[in-house]
Amino acid sequence: MHKTPGIEFDPSWLTGDGLPREHGIILTRLLDALSRAASLRVAAHAIGISYRFAWGLLGEGAQALGAPLVDMGRGRGAKLTPIGRRVLEVDARVRAALGGPFGRLRNEVREILAEALPGRPRLSLRASHDLALGELARICTSRLDLEIEFQGADDSLAALARGQCDLAGFHVADALPRAAAAAAALGRWLDPRKHHLVHFVAREQGLIVRHGSRIRSVHDLARPRVRFINRPPGREGESDHANADLRVAAEVAEGRADAGFGLRAAAARYRLDFVPLATERYFLAASRVTLRGAGFQALRHALRSTEFAESVAALPGYDASEAGASESIAAALSWLGHARNRS
Repeated sequence: MHKTPGIEFDPSWLTGDGLPREHGIILTRLLDALSRAASLRVAAHAIGISYRFAWGLLGEGAQALGAPLVDMGRGRGAKLTPIGRRVLEVDARVRAALGGPFGRLRNEVREILAEALPGRPRLSLRASHDLALGELARICTSRLDLEIEFQGADDSLAALARGQCDLAGFHVADALPRAAAAAAALGRWLDPRKHHLVHFVAREQGLIVRHGSRIRSVHDLARPRVRFINRPPGREGESDHANADLRVAAEVAEGRADAGFGLRAAAARYRLDFVPLATERYFLAASRVTLRGAGFQALRHALRSTEFAESVAALPGYDASEAGASESIAAALSWLGHARNRS
């Protein structure tokens, strides 16, 4: 089987005097683990490094940034200092900003290299953005060439109907008005005799909330002086997607708003509170011919792999337990109908 080399553009940024770039990458992972762990030893073990190396990394980071990143007070365990927390905020912001462009560039490079490898399966996917798509693309690298182009869900389904791509990725919610909109899009662009659906992930959608705001439901948004932020307009190729949720979370984390709609995973990335409102199911739509091809069989193998399950499990509010399972358009429309009736 022909293979293209693994392609990855790392948005690492933390470096400085006495802190090599490679150590900066590990240091941000250590700080992230420390934000959830009770001690430095536990955090070091969680990311697979020794306690001694972890201690040295913290020293290198303090030297490079001019202040300690962790408070190691006796009897209190390890706690991130303000600059340590700010490093994690910056890292999340950098990754949110560069994830889309890097993903597109990675796909372009992979496609260029794949042209010299005859017989390798290829699939083109147009999809509304999702955090788990990057994990799927990474896992598929050794199996097939998966070309991903991000655009709105309705545009993705339209492209599939016109034969402009092999797969279309879109999400549907169990709450109005999005369930009604999803049902309309399915009926408009997909033919039950020709197309079929495959489960990708489920994800929690709700309110991303600032700590201390006392917002527990949508009704609290009507209180005086509560600042609510809408999803910002999508950049090129990013309409109707999870990157907008990350930008909402960044605005809330930086104190420019008290709440906004978005994914639980986006709230968790910025360590914000979250009020669940709906569950979204993300599907991949394809023609029945595509589903029988070697390319999709390789994709389904990746969807059902332990590696994909573990990578999605690391995204708060995500569930990949049904990834790769088939579902008819009629069944999806029936689920949407029940969702509308519950609402």
